[in-house]
Amino acid sequence: MEYSVAVLAAGYSHRFGSDKRLASIHGEPMLLRTLQTVMEAVSAFDDATIQVILRARDPVIANGLRKLPVQVLHAPVWPVGIGASLAHIVEQLQRAGANPKAVLVCLGDMPFVEPDTLIRLLHSASEDRICVPVCAGTRGYPIAIGRKYLSALARMRNTGMEKVLRIFADGVVDVEVADPAINCDINRPDDFHAAMRPDLFGKIFASRDTATDVPLPSLSE
Repeated sequence: MEYSVAVLAAGYSHRFGSDKRLASIHGEPMLLRTLQTVMEAVSAFDDATIQVILRARDPVIANGLRKLPVQVLHAPVWPVGIGASLAHIVEQLQRAGANPKAVLVCLGDMPFVEPDTLIRLLHSASEDRICVPVCAGTRGYPIAIGRKYLSALARMRNTGMEKVLRIFADGVVDVEVADPAINCDINRPDDFHAAMRPDLFGKIFASRDTATDVPLPSLSE
């Protein structure tokens, strides 16, 4: 395995007020929209896999992903956060004997990032780098973490990504991208509605309706 793309979707959406993974983006659940982008990007590589990490108990979402070409993992009950999710993914990769050159960390609530952005980050990745996308002078996600740092991540369960970037600052490389969506994560309803506003080109990203307590549709449906 040359690359792993890790989609983090184990949060509880407390600030959103409902399960934001099911919020409707052009009629599709947000998480599915994010995964479609990831799968399109991964198709450009011969040896890349997708891991999706969900909550410890998450049967509705897990069942909805069964037909997709992804590996579904479940985060530990506690702690819940990016650090714990990343540590669990790295542990599972190591147990499976996988040693990817880099892990591209994607957030499940960033459905508007362009596939080309993911492809650019993977092409920029190397064993001894942490590649961070930058648009208009601001860093965002996804972040490609090289093999050199993976064992350390497995020990940092209570650590956020900002602290990881500070600890390993010598290995951080900024990658310029023309994709403002790297900073468009959706944590609150206001974030969701802001994403609907037309940009300078008249593009509207999201629809107002949300779907709750329904399984993710298969891409084949």
